[in-house]
Amino acid sequence: MDTTSVFVASLGRAFSPGIQAAVVRELGLVPRPGESLESAAVLQAIAMAETSRKALEGVDFMTRLMFSAAIHGTGFTQVCVALGLPPEAVGAQQRTAIDARLQNRFDEAAQQGQTPVAPALARQWLQAELSALKLTLDPL
Repeated sequence: MDTTSVFVASLGRAFSPGIQAAVVRELGLVPRPGESLESAAVLQAIAMAETSRKALEGVDFMTRLMFSAAIHGTGFTQVCVALGLPPEAVGAQQRTAIDARLQNRFDEAAQQGQTPVAPALARQWLQAELSALKLTLDPL
């Protein structure tokens, strides 16, 4: 039995593929059939993976703030202007609902191991939300 391979597979189920690959690379976790994996290596790998996940969550947090409708983030204002939609035309309830839908998209990306979310992608999500809203505010 190869405990290192079993552990690496488990690491991949608990963390994103990118985090798994980085930890494996940094710690040199290569298959070693017949050899046990030291508990210190396991603990170090888990600590590295957790730290990486928290760092990526921090990046996404900053991106969410940038594009937050509720707090009029700079990205929100820029997308509004680009769409010809005055930011003040978006009501408080609408801004809260937009942020909730964006949060769902960030959560889905995290579940699929696609973090951090690139600001360009977050901008696209917000643009889609605001475009749909603009249609309801300005019907043809």
